[in-house]
Amino acid sequence: MRPAFPVSLTVSASLIGDTFLYTVLPVSAARLGVEPLLVGVILSANRWVRLVTNPLAARLYERFPAGRLVLLAIVLGAISTSLYVDPTLIVAIVAARLLWGFCFSLLRLGAVLAAIDEAGARAGRLLGETRAIWGLGYLAGALYAPVAVETVGWPLAIAGAAVLTLAAGLGPALLAAPWRRAMHVHEDAPVPASIWEPRMLALFACGAANLVVGAGIVVVAGGIRISELYRDGAPVLGIALQATYIAGVFILTQRFAQVLWQPLAGRLADRSIGRSYLAGAMLGSAGVAILALPVSATTFIAAAALFNVAGLTSSLAAELAVARGASAVDRPRVLAVFHTWQDGGAALGALAGGALAAAGTAFALAVAAALMLVTVPLWLFARAQTRIAVPA
Repeated sequence: MRPAFPVSLTVSASLIGDTFLYTVLPVSAARLGVEPLLVGVILSANRWVRLVTNPLAARLYERFPAGRLVLLAIVLGAISTSLYVDPTLIVAIVAARLLWGFCFSLLRLGAVLAAIDEAGARAGRLLGETRAIWGLGYLAGALYAPVAVETVGWPLAIAGAAVLTLAAGLGPALLAAPWRRAMHVHEDAPVPASIWEPRMLALFACGAANLVVGAGIVVVAGGIRISELYRDGAPVLGIALQATYIAGVFILTQRFAQVLWQPLAGRLADRSIGRSYLAGAMLGSAGVAILALPVSATTFIAAAALFNVAGLTSSLAAELAVARGASAVDRPRVLAVFHTWQDGGAALGALAGGALAAAGTAFALAVAAALMLVTVPLWLFARAQTRIAVPA
């Protein structure tokens, strides 16, 4: 079977609850009685656990039918979402985030493997389309979260998110359940001698830094900055919005970019992976720098959109570069390591976002902009190492 599409739909459904938290928890923290640092802990717990569950997922995909793992993950993912019912119960919500981290390790690796294995030379295109389908879940969660919280309150909104996750994800997961990975012995792509190669380490660091910024500092510090700059609401394109809804639009810029931009980003990466990464890193840094300024809400949202389009471009290019450097047999292991670096970066970024925001949200976002630029020499080093001819 061709599993990329149903697996991607399953991942999309699983992301509703996760996006719910990222959309409304930072801006609602004070009202819910959650300290800024605890926001970082909650939003990073699922990342930290994936430092362990990513290699576990790789081993599971080597030993068990891939489709059955996807089915298990969506059921457990819906359960984890239902446990977000009270964010002040820190032990319970952190446990739920740990469970979700394991589920996403399985779902993400399964979806990427399905896309890369299926696409061959056009891996960038299918990887972009796969991630665009994931973006539908991000988009649904970001649209649902502020409306549900303001309409029915946090507990019922969470219950609705869990029901939506299972209702939307169970059907595609059942379709994908018969999937078993076919291992190809012959590959045109070179097999990396070690994940400790300098070029691989540089690519892993690029992936981690992108997630430190995009999934960590910008989400946490950006959400808190909205509550500072626009506490009483502000107009966006002439429409007056409450701070909660401004935060929703802020997150939606990323979600729309994930749906609409990533297929094009994949095609661009297939044509020139180097230029795609460099343009994404530099434009992303510029977008984050604007967020650190005391700008209008409309400009704030526009800068977030610029950053998200650019950041997704560089992240996809880095993942594709790693995937192309691995054979089908090695791909689960190598991608799991790359994802672990990304998750470590995102976890560190979420904590750093809360900690740096305590010293000032503008300072936190300025640090994020500088970090994006730091990845440029790392990428150039990795690409230069790739071009070195190694005698047989």
